[in-house]
Parts: sequence; structure tokens; C-alpha cells
Amino acid sequence: MTQPWSLCVWERGTGSGHLFHLLPVVDALQRLGHRVLLCVKDVGLTKRFFHDSNVVVRPLPVRPAAVRGTLARSHAELMFNLGFADPAGQTMALGRWRQLMSELRPSAVFCDHADGALLAAHSLGLPAAVLGNGFFHPPVKCPFPAFDPLVDPGYAALAGVESRVLAALNSALGCFNAPALDRLADLHARAWRFVFSFPELDAYGSRSGLDYLGLSGPTHRTAAASWRGAGEKVFFYLSRGQRADPDFVDQLLDAGYSLLIAAPGLGEDASGALRRRGVAVANRHVDLQQVCADCRLLFSEGNHGTTAKILRFGRVPLLLPRQLEQLVTANRLAAQGLGIVPRQAPAQSLCLKLINGLNANPAYERNARLFADTYGGWDEAVCAERVRWAVGGLIRES
Repeated sequence: MTQPWSLCVWERGTGSGHLFHLLPVVDALQRLGHRVLLCVKDVGLTKRFFHDSNVVVRPLPVRPAAVRGTLARSHAELMFNLGFADPAGQTMALGRWRQLMSELRPSAVFCDHADGALLAAHSLGLPAAVLGNGFFHPPVKCPFPAFDPLVDPGYAALAGVESRVLAALNSALGCFNAPALDRLADLHARAWRFVFSFPELDAYGSRSGLDYLGLSGPTHRTAAASWRGAGEKVFFYLSRGQRADPDFVDQLLDAGYSLLIAAPGLGEDASGALRRRGVAVANRHVDLQQVCADCRLLFSEGNHGTTAKILRFGRVPLLLPRQLEQLVTANRLAAQGLGIVPRQAPAQSLCLKLINGLNANPAYERNARLFADTYGGWDEAVCAERVRWAVGGLIRES
């Protein structure tokens, strides 16, 4: 009997967090006897990550459109910024995704930040799941609500953008005689949701009826944390491929802090330059539990998994977001007193202001300890088991 195929897609975003979402899905599919095709934006990183798994890794069938520079206020505006309001572009992309899926004939499609693949699965009537933290699971409403409830962009503004995206997608679907979407939310409403997060970190706030799976990794951060210098310890995690801002380093070193930067994939030239300045550098993941035991000042870009781990180990993340998803997470945590975000602080004192904010208000650390009391003993194996159950349910439904 021929083994069935399943398709896993990582279409947008950066960092290994997307691969950690796919890891338990791939494991579950292989346990069910499926062959797995990973269609991803970063083939090299994916092959290294799944080097001991019997999976096929290929590049995306179509290069995603360039991102517009404006800051999205809703999932519809995010899709608009990613080129989903271009009928011709979407028709071309949909055709290529449909060709891949028609040739593979997967039992199901698992989409991590992959609305293009999700649209193709809809057009072919294939079972699909959306993977990711709450940011990637917009509420099934029309129009999609704003990411930040404290900023009201106006119903008409959101609805206008959403109607343009919906029209472009339906134009593309019509070219293949595929069923149209009545509303943009239907694209997500018909998919299974694998929410790798905790309610407190949900970009839209804690939602009843949403099954929060927790976090799926990483579980192998074995590099020991080590600082240089006698000052108070500071830790900063940089997403893969990012470099430390010189102003950030200057502020902390000039104030006498001992700085450890964890920057996975950072090259030797950049690492060496930091070390010559007295900064301890780890160009791979470190043991965050040890870091949190040794250090109370922890900076994060708002990377979802790392920030959640900082909270699980009872520390308050000092947040310096670089992109939209990180900003939304940071703002949500700040609203709950679980993280500190810059509020129009002068660049030359930004990091020190975040530290001062933590030192001035003991409520932050109390809130982090409460989070740790709730989730500190959480077992990542439980997440993997729940993913296996969900994958099995989706496959049986197909």
C-alpha cells in the first residue's frame, strides 16, 4: 500500500520558532505512517533542523511578494501588506500552489504563516490546519479586529482594506473555478487551529473556546550561560540573523553592566567584535533556565517562545520588538504587567529606562512569579502529545 503524503508549509517569517511548531506535527504524521514534504522559505535551516528525520524539504513554489512598509493594524492589513490584494499576483501564486498540491495529493496541509498555501488548500477542498501562536489565529469576525484593542483604526478603515483583499482572493479562486469566500475570516474558520501559546501571550487576548497547546520547544538549549565582568548581569536574546544594536551595547557597558548576548547563527566577525568590547557571546541557544536563575535583567525582541520561557522561569522580559508580531506580543504583555516596552523613550537611554522601569515597580516581578507558578511546571511533552491527538483527528476527518 502506498504511503500517504502530508504537506507542511512555512511561508513567511524568520527564525527557528516556525520549525519548532512543525516539529511535533511532523513527528505525529510520521507515527501515522505518512510521508512528509516540508515546503519552506529557508531550505538550509530546515534541512539542518530536520537532519535526522526522513522528510523531503523543498523551496516554496512561488516567492512571496515583498512586504509593504506600513504597519498593519489587523490580519487583513497584514495580508494586504504581504501582497494578497493583488489579483494577478494571487492568481499566479494560487496556480503554482495548486499544481504542487495536485501532484502531491496530500492528505492534509499544515500552514505556518502560510496564507498562500491555506488558500490553495481551500480551493482544492483539502483539509488544512493553521499553526502558530495567537497572532496567526485571527478571531473569526468580519472584519478582522485590530491587533491592539487600545488603538481604534475605525471599522470602515479595516473593512475597506479587507474588502480589497477578499476581492483579490476571490478573483484568483474564480480563475480556477474554485468556491469563493463569503468573508475573509472563512479562510481560517474552515481550518483546524494549532495554537502554540498560553492565553496570556495571545495577541488578541485570552479567548474562550481556543485550545492553547502551550509551547513545543526548543527543548535542547544546552549551551551554558557565562558572563564576563563584575557588573550586574544582563542577558539579551537576538532572533536568528539579527545583530546587536551598537547603541544598546554602549548603554549597558557604559553603565557598568556585564552583558551576555545569545545570537543564534551570528558570524565570527560580529561575535569577535562584541567579545573584544567585553561582551560575552553565544552564537547558539543557551539554557534559559540557567540564565533566569543567574540573572534578573533579560532583554528580548518579543520573540514568542523565548519571551514565554523567560516568564515561565519567573523573570520579567524587557522588550525591544523589531517587527509586527513581536510588537503585538510585547504590547499585550505590557498591558498585563508581564513585560516592559519602550514608550517614546530617547534612543540614547532606551535600555536603561526599561531597567529603571523594572526596578521602580515590584509588581512586574510579582506578576512574573504568578505566571511561573501557573506554567513553570508545564511539560513540553504534553504539548507534543496534544499535537499528536489533533493531527490524528484531522487525518481521520480527511
